This record gives sequence, structure tokens and C-alpha cells, in this order.
Amino acid sequence: MQPPVHALAAWLVHCADPGLSRARGFLAGVYPRLAAWHRYLLHRRDLGGGGLASVVHPWEQGMDNSPCWDAPLGRITPAPARSFRRADLDHGAAEDRPTDLDYGRYVRLATDYRDGRYADGASEFAVEDPSFNALLIASEHALARIARELGATGTARHARAERLTGVLIDRLWDPAEGMFFCRDVRGEGLIPERSVSGLIPLLLPDLPRDIATALVRTASGPHFGLGDTTRLPPSYDLLGEAFDPRPVLARPGLVQHELAAGARPAAARRAHPGGGAARGGAGDGRRHRLRRVRRPLRRRGVRRDRLQLDRRADPGSAPRAPGPGVSGAALGTFDMRDTEARDTAVTEVNDSEVKIAGGVKGGDRG
Repeated sequence: MQPPVHALAAWLVHCADPGLSRARGFLAGVYPRLAAWHRYLLHRRDLGGGGLASVVHPWEQGMDNSPCWDAPLGRITPAPARSFRRADLDHGAAEDRPTDLDYGRYVRLATDYRDGRYADGASEFAVEDPSFNALLIASEHALARIARELGATGTARHARAERLTGVLIDRLWDPAEGMFFCRDVRGEGLIPERSVSGLIPLLLPDLPRDIATALVRTASGPHFGLGDTTRLPPSYDLLGEAFDPRPVLARPGLVQHELAAGARPAAARRAHPGGGAARGGAGDGRRHRLRRVRRPLRRRGVRRDRLQLDRRADPGSAPRAPGPGVSGAALGTFDMRDTEARDTAVTEVNDSEVKIAGGVKGGDRG
């Protein structure tokens, strides 16, 4: 499992070229799968019973080796060291990687999950993470937009997203600290470790203004130093006991969390807050360092550092205008004021599910 951004990604792909998307039946093809994915997360993964999804392995959330996992991982009996081989050490120094004890716990969680036929709820590791759930809420808003594009109202999904925002605040927000924290479902409540995950709810459209203001204050304060000592939000508390000021090279998923917190892609390096030379992304903690690798796309000898999402008739033409009820690409993604989507061959079931009633189901897959 990875952070649930799939519906948001599908919506943005559609917005890049609505005409081609409609011609191929793109959204009609992916909607049932996306709806099933959200249904799984909001039901089978609600291990805390409060309405939020839980991660059952550190690798699911995107910040694999964060100090936020140390306390819940401490309950896990590690797999014997000789029962697995660490391929990561073929590409990195042992002192820059998690310990054998850490990996023994990662392997134990993965093999127990597999051997239990992926039944949720049996593991001693279950954590409600703010970024995982904020991205799920954002994708629920996007799924509502997809439903509207397909001819349904999407109101139930927008309402669910708004309700989940309230649950996120009730269960993970600490007003005294001005921060969202992970909740250890099997342990002692909130995990008192500050990470960039606690800033990600800033992307939610229904976040109360006072909470958004407090989060911005926290992000720009001494724990993250955004706009002062750092140009990207560090993945972990600059003042935390597990923070390692040595050069840290972050994994791609970590950069995604930093960008989701409002950073600019061009500001990919920062000066160390202690005044040292510019370094890679801030660290997950004392032993949590992975190499940052930027692999530019190459096609016929041409270097391409980013994907071109706007489909154009020729390089000099303007992007195609979105159709009725569709926001511009990457603009107003959660703007609910757009006009009602055009009629299509779909109907809404139980005010939350879309069923294909006729016409193209999948379109051209080529």
C-alpha cells in the first residue's frame, strides 16, 4: 500500500485533457476501482474505530524509517536476522541505514500480514497517520468531482470528506502543540514526535482557519524553520532528539510529503540551521538516511525534468479548455462552485457509488 492519492491523481490526469479523457472513458473506467479502494480504507482499515484509516506497516505511509514509528515498532518481535537478506546494504553504508533490529521488525510485520492472508486488525502495529488520512480526504473530494463529471451529484462524498476532516481534528490534533500527531491505536494515544506528516492537513479545503493558522505558525517556527532556516519543510523536528544534522539524502516519497506541505520543487536544497553548508533534504532521524536521486526523463536524446501534462495540438498552441463542470488543470481542484456536470450514461447508487448504465465503459486503452 502507498498513500491514497490515486483518485486525486486520476482527476488531475482528466483535467489535463478532458476531451481525450471523455473520449476514452477514462474516469468511467477507473471510478469503480477507486470507490472500492476508498471503501476498503474507510471500513477494513478503521482499526481504531473512530473513522480514520490505519497503516499496519511503516512502509505504507511514505516515510518508511520515521522516528514516529519507533514506539509502536518496539512492541514487535523481530524476525531472526538470518531469516532474510538486506539488499539495501548493497547500495548504502550500514551506518546510513536502519539497523538489523529495525529490519527484523519490518520483515516480521510483512510476513505475519502475508501469512494471515492480509487480514487487517491482527497486528500490534496500527497507527493513524495525519498525512495518510489527509491525502485520503483530499482524494475523497477528488472522487466527488469525478462522480460529478460522470453525471452524479457527488454530494455524499463531499459530505464524507468534510466529516472525516472533523474526525481527523478530533483524533489527531493537539491544540497546545499546534500540530497533528500520529495516534498509536494499540498503545498510549498520540505519539509525541513532530514530523512533516503533521503539516500535510494544510491541503484540506475544510480545515478551520484557526487550525490552518496554527499549522503555518508551527511550520515557520523553530521546529521546522520553513522560510527561515529551511526552504523545504524538514521531514522531522529540527529540535527533536532523533534529528541528525549530518547530510541527509531523502527518499522520493519523502520529497512528496514535503511538497504536499506547500514547498516549491525548485527549493530542493537548504542550508543547515546551524549555519553549515547546503545539504540534502532534512532527515527522518538518527539512522534514517536514503540517497536522493533525480533521474531526468530522456526521450530521443532530449532531457525532460518533468512530465508535460497539458496535451497540445502542437508545441505553440494553448492547452485545450476544460469542458463544463471541470476546473482547469491543477486549478480549483476542490472548488465545489463549478456548474453541475453534463449528463452522461451513469446513475448514482446510494448517493455515493456510480454504476455504468450504458455507453462506453472503458474506452480506448491503447
